[in-house]
Amino acid sequence: MHERSSVYCKCLLTAFLLAAIMSTAHAETSIGRWCDEAIPTLPQYNSILEIVVSDGGAIELRTRNGDGTRTVTPLNELGGGIYAATGSSTGEKFRVEPDGSLALLNYEGFARLAMRLGDTPKRRDCGI
Repeated sequence: MHERSSVYCKCLLTAFLLAAIMSTAHAETSIGRWCDEAIPTLPQYNSILEIVVSDGGAIELRTRNGDGTRTVTPLNELGGGIYAATGSSTGEKFRVEPDGSLALLNYEGFARLAMRLGDTPKRRDCGI
């Protein structure tokens, strides 16, 4: 009986370790999700923005547009909640504001503000 419980414990431990390894293999952390209403009277131009940090430390902006297209933009963290789009010709930057909103910036400065969404995607977030 003792031998069986020892084998059972080893199998259980192995299963637990494998599950832990597999669940963290593709781990990423969401900094936040926002609704960008570029033209408030035209919801088809809305976008959902999400800043994500991979377990390897890479930071990217994932954009889902109202027309169904998606883009991924690599970001560099500048500190103070500011992220710059890698290789942007317009100086595209994003700043997480104290209230949780996201300021969209370019070489000219402030462009507009995107409103914070919940961490869990919901149907029709941002009208999309």
